[in-house]
Amino acid sequence: MVPMIRNICRAVTATVTFLLLLLAPTNHAYAQAESGAQSLLIDPSVRASAMGRSSNAVFWGYDTNDWSNPSLLAYRNGVTYEWGRTQLVPDLADDVFFTTKRLTLGAWGAGLLIAGRPVDGLGGLKLDYGESIATDVDGNPIGTFHATEDTQAIAAGVNVIEFAEHALKAGGREIPSLSRFGDVAVGWSEKRTHVSLAPADVTSSGIAGEGFVTTHDSGVLVRLTPYDGIDRAGLLPGLDRVLGARLDGSYGGSTQNYNNATIAYLDFDQADPIARIQIKGWAAHAAFDAPRSKKDNLRSRRLGWLIDIVSPLVSAGITGSRDIPLLPSASGGLVAGERIEHSGWEVTIANIYSFRGGKIDDPRGTVQGHTRGWGIGLHLKDAVGFSFDRATVPQSIYLVPVHRKALAFYFNPVRAWEYFRGGRTRA
Repeated sequence: MVPMIRNICRAVTATVTFLLLLLAPTNHAYAQAESGAQSLLIDPSVRASAMGRSSNAVFWGYDTNDWSNPSLLAYRNGVTYEWGRTQLVPDLADDVFFTTKRLTLGAWGAGLLIAGRPVDGLGGLKLDYGESIATDVDGNPIGTFHATEDTQAIAAGVNVIEFAEHALKAGGREIPSLSRFGDVAVGWSEKRTHVSLAPADVTSSGIAGEGFVTTHDSGVLVRLTPYDGIDRAGLLPGLDRVLGARLDGSYGGSTQNYNNATIAYLDFDQADPIARIQIKGWAAHAAFDAPRSKKDNLRSRRLGWLIDIVSPLVSAGITGSRDIPLLPSASGGLVAGERIEHSGWEVTIANIYSFRGGKIDDPRGTVQGHTRGWGIGLHLKDAVGFSFDRATVPQSIYLVPVHRKALAFYFNPVRAWEYFRGGRTRA
């Protein structure tokens, strides 16, 4: 019966690989023909998808993309819950879906991601390939099943300087705020993936066609902020009297699957490698707002805290990244695939409406084209808020684009109490 199970697994694997090669989730279309656990190559961030999937150094916003670079968790604050759902290859199948549920915690310049780990059932990522029909050796149907990939992840990131400042302050030491000028963030993640190609209840032998793999990612981000007259008093009083402004630049790098993991289904001597991906990215961001003095005057009035919902008034960012897929060679080393280029931009008006665009250039993966998307949200600074995002992303040049959507809620109890207490004082 094992040969029959192996045939089922091979058939499902071939279908899965075919679908995902056409889908080509941009980051690594070249690597997918050889890589196991295909869902690890799909970035869950809808916001990043709209920006050409270039988010390795995008540190601003309430939903930084730790999947691309785990060090970006250092920029999370409070408690955030994210949900996303994407129908893949809609012109080939109507029941192939990628669903994400993720929880992040952040404070003091440190962040933690929980997606099914360490609490089982609390979040996770699932790729469902839709319904398949199992047959016996004579081709007669014996049941139906869904081939799936389930990933549970845990990750952490920290801003080294900001965290040290908070720790020293908690210990009673007052030091100058150096993190206002820049910081260095580091991060790490672990992803455990269960690939189920054929469950045991559709085989007469009761042996499931499945595999398990654990991959590790690491990342680093360097941010420089030459001027900040929005979050703090600026260094140019003349400028601050007429305009609040903040300028940032960043450079990031990450390695996905640096432990070179492999996955085996039935024969452990025939394990499939998981693609190792090296990503380098950069970003620049500018924000402009009303002068701090004017905002402080408005805050002193009843319900004046509402000014923070539309602050900053205008912000814009650009970003670019380059991915290099690596796979084991016959000689035992790693072979680099063709570079994949990503670029993107984002403009946000009144801290509510966001417009995004980008471009993907992956000739070998036949994924070339423009991305676009938008987002809407209400954010009371970093105290409480929600956002809804949409993105349209090219698949293979032979298929129609994919439409993605995501919803996120966040709550920072410490900042919420500060706003509530301040509002009561002014009332």
